[in-house]
Amino acid sequence: MYLSLSWLIIVAAAASTPTNHQAADMVGKHLLELFALLTLLTVGSLAQSASLIDVLRLEGFTAFADFLIRTNTSLPAGSDAGLIVYAPTNAALIRSLAAPSILKRGVDEEEVAGSYQIAQDNKVVTNNRKRGNYHDGSGSCSEVSGPGAVDFMTFLDDPDWVNLPPNNNASIVQKNTPKGALPVVFSGLGESVKVTGLDIPFDKGVIRPVSGMFTLPHLLSATLPFLGNDKVLAALQSTGLLNELDNIRGITFLAPDDRAIPAGLPNEVLADVLRQHTLLGPPIFTSDLQNGATYRTLAGTTVTVTVQCGDVFINGARILAGDAIIKNGVVHTVDKVSLSIPHRHDPET
Repeated sequence: MYLSLSWLIIVAAAASTPTNHQAADMVGKHLLELFALLTLLTVGSLAQSASLIDVLRLEGFTAFADFLIRTNTSLPAGSDAGLIVYAPTNAALIRSLAAPSILKRGVDEEEVAGSYQIAQDNKVVTNNRKRGNYHDGSGSCSEVSGPGAVDFMTFLDDPDWVNLPPNNNASIVQKNTPKGALPVVFSGLGESVKVTGLDIPFDKGVIRPVSGMFTLPHLLSATLPFLGNDKVLAALQSTGLLNELDNIRGITFLAPDDRAIPAGLPNEVLADVLRQHTLLGPPIFTSDLQNGATYRTLAGTTVTVTVQCGDVFINGARILAGDAIIKNGVVHTVDKVSLSIPHRHDPET
């Protein structure tokens, strides 16, 4: 690098002789462009070999660097590469820390929040809106594609915040947006933050600038009101299912929209319906839902995914809003209840 800079200085001096000012100006312009490129390459090379804290400080994320140090948040032992660190800007972090906690659970949120900002990049973005031959009267929209999504497992594994099957930590879901805008990342309580800049390399992966801290996952019972699903919350309470669903180790809950909850159903029938809306096992994010996939429910039934013209349906119920992360899984809001029982077997526990 130093040799290159010395060469540039010598050439610039020769080019600036008064014999040909126009040629000198042109050469000088190109030399400045080359110098800027070499500087950029050098800074990038240094960043790729520098630690997370050093690069955060170098790139102006000083508040987040200080936050990670203060909370003793370190990169996972044995992690070699492929990490994504979602770093809020200084102003965004200050706003997040100044805001009152939405729900306190007796655990200092700051002590675990840093681990929820660090994810392992071992996924490929899926285009989960590419599907079907759906005719709506105006023509076919086969092979329609829309924004892709990808779920990343973070390093948040504190049992006060995570109740999932073995080898599963809390996740986040990053979704692309139309027209090439930067992605949006979904976390607890259905909250989301925006990606605000391009990835910045460091020695273990990349730093991805975002507009705020992620919201930590909470129980299903605490999350439903934030999603506007008050009627299904009341239904879970009246049927006695709420405590069970709060504590099952790994669920995907399909929460019917308030307008979809039928009136006058006996509690026994309503309980069976809600069990059919509870998928068992590791959480199933919208990025996982592929046309024709089947999943088992708490009711002992099997439900099937259908994707038509960019919309995702589970046993005919369309997902209106997805990927609200909860302590033991994820919630998707759907537009109706599923009363069909296509196949029944003993549920897994």
